[in-house]
Amino acid sequence: MDLNSWTPDDNARRFATLIATASAVFTFLALWLGAAWNPLLALLLAAVDAVIVWLVVRAGLRAYFRR
Repeated sequence: MDLNSWTPDDNARRFATLIATASAVFTFLALWLGAAWNPLLALLLAAVDAVIVWLVVRAGLRAYFRR
């Protein structure tokens, strides 16, 4: 795979997906196991966290990769 052929938008989207997934897993485990919340509520909030993190990180990475 040639990483240099990806556009800045491709890089931002892929890295944002990785970061958002890691954040969602951490949030889910922290709420479920650490705070002893209901697993379904923890999963719902982890999904919301993933969407918010993805949007913010993608915007930041797009600006970073386009310069």
